[in-house]
Amino acid sequence: MIAFFIALVLILIIGVAVMSVVAIGMQGNLRERAPRMAHGLAEAARHMNGDAEPPQALIDLLPEQLVGTAKR
Repeated sequence: MIAFFIALVLILIIGVAVMSVVAIGMQGNLRERAPRMAHGLAEAARHMNGDAEPPQALIDLLPEQLVGTAKR
């Protein structure tokens, strides 16, 4: 039971950390210090919102029925 509780708390901490890092990337606060990282975080945010096209490697991996019109 304790292991379950510790795993749950750890998963929640990781989730909050990922969301905060992506939010920083969306706001552009790191553009001056680390432009490559800020661009990567902004791209991750676009993918999480569903605004960006899926990467070609993912399209190649999935069957065509799942991809649909997402081909580039």
